[in-house]
Amino acid sequence: MRAEIEISGKKDWLEILKEIFVEKPEDRRSRAKVYLTDEKFVIEIIADDLTALRASVNSYLRLIRACIGTLEVIENG
Repeated sequence: MRAEIEISGKKDWLEILKEIFVEKPEDRRSRAKVYLTDEKFVIEIIADDLTALRASVNSYLRLIRACIGTLEVIENG
């Protein structure tokens, strides 16, 4: 099973996100590839089953939301 999360936005924010997100090698039910294209931050998730895929997607979405919220506070004061 496979899912892909794409985020577009400010280039410097996308670069920060790329540096923050690192695959957890100890999780063997799902794997993630994180990279930055010219205009998008992309996370590709591959999982053995639907439960693992859902858990991984939810975890990444929560982390993204927390990171973007933090970046907004830093930028806006």
